[in-house]
Amino acid sequence: MPEIDWPWLLAQAKGVFEANRVEEVRKWNRATERCLYHAPFLDPPIHYPRQLPKWLHRWWRLWWQLRLPWQVIYPHQWLWDSCAHAITLSLIDPELAQHEILSLLYAQQPDGFIPHVITNPRQMHWVDRYLFCWLRPSPHISPYLQPPNIARAVEVIHNRSGDVSFLHGVLPRLRDFYLYLDRVRHRDGRGLVEIIISYESGKDRSREYDAAYGASAAKPILCGPMLRLMVWHRFLDWDMGRICGRNLFRVKDLLFNCVYAWNLAALSRLFDVVGSSGDARLFQEMAQRTEGAILSQMYDPASGLFYSLDARYGQDKPLKVATVSTFLPLLLDRIERGVVERLVEEHLTDPGSFWPAYPVPAEPTPLPPQERGRRHLIWRGRQTWVYSNWFIVEGLRKQAGRFPDYGPRLRRIADEITLKTYQLVRKEGFCEYFDSDSGEGSSAKNFGWSTLVLDMVYSSPIYKPTLIEGSQIS
Repeated sequence: MPEIDWPWLLAQAKGVFEANRVEEVRKWNRATERCLYHAPFLDPPIHYPRQLPKWLHRWWRLWWQLRLPWQVIYPHQWLWDSCAHAITLSLIDPELAQHEILSLLYAQQPDGFIPHVITNPRQMHWVDRYLFCWLRPSPHISPYLQPPNIARAVEVIHNRSGDVSFLHGVLPRLRDFYLYLDRVRHRDGRGLVEIIISYESGKDRSREYDAAYGASAAKPILCGPMLRLMVWHRFLDWDMGRICGRNLFRVKDLLFNCVYAWNLAALSRLFDVVGSSGDARLFQEMAQRTEGAILSQMYDPASGLFYSLDARYGQDKPLKVATVSTFLPLLLDRIERGVVERLVEEHLTDPGSFWPAYPVPAEPTPLPPQERGRRHLIWRGRQTWVYSNWFIVEGLRKQAGRFPDYGPRLRRIADEITLKTYQLVRKEGFCEYFDSDSGEGSSAKNFGWSTLVLDMVYSSPIYKPTLIEGSQIS
């Protein structure tokens, strides 16, 4: 890939992390601990207009604070964002990558739960502080999950650093987390875990959840189904038994379950590294069970696509909306070749579907007229996200290794997605997401998980850059 400028990419990614770094002392869970992590996107420091008299600075600062809830900023620590940050940081500074993981684990609860948000009190805007905190059982953490990519992040860090002592420190906590998911979110014994709000999938406003909500997730937040559901959870005291019993929103989410199964397999390998054969066997069995359930329950042979399931009242009804999640089963070990070929040839590489100028879009169809021009409708329509591209490329490369005669084509597709993703970042910067047709970047700038393009490039068998001496973030 001669088109890729690795030194430029590395330097730009370092700048993103430097701009979004947060260092704080946490003392609200267990012992006091210094935590260092990277927010997805911090609000830039306040800038006063040059001609503004100093006596007006106070009022300018007040206006600045009042406007923050309507700005696209992400000042907190998010679970799967930090997993992405750790993977990229393992190429830049493995110690910082470890800090990212340890900061997540600080918030782990006694039952093993790791929240999807850990708040940053110094940069929390007033709506979060005085309204949304009422919707949480704690001012420090959210009551929800996110796709559990932390075991894979730890595996990548270990593969690149070789630090076994780090594994010994984090594996007991990872064990507790994945056993929590099995114990609390595996509700019916059929092998799939459930989410209770679309925030937990990471694809907050995806069209696939409209049917499960009974309303469009594209509605403004303050009058939409997500806030209404959060209020319900508040009155149900965030009790999982009561929440699931009400059947307000229960989805066996395709993306969440694929990431879960993939990470269970990674966790099994990590326990092998430290010589814990019993745990390695346990998590391998759990991975196989979840993988088998995905392949048998979520695949639709008629369309050749995978779908999430509406699990309310035990119905397991497919949510038949084509989304980028349909390609996440490429991460699995036992997906059949015929299913892989249909996913790739009929859908992924179809120019009229998931293969526009800059693949791979969140959905193959554009937004309907009533939703166009709406601000921050994430994961709806033709938006290309670096994180989902990273998962797809990982899956394509995995299947290329399983099917040698089909492998060259799968690798070419993976490398094409990698190159197109790099071109987006080179053209627009590390944006939150991009228009799949024009390549225009949208929403947050200097967005942390978009640095995953470094890992995509570095992992390519065609382009294998050498880490530059002195590249670590100081």
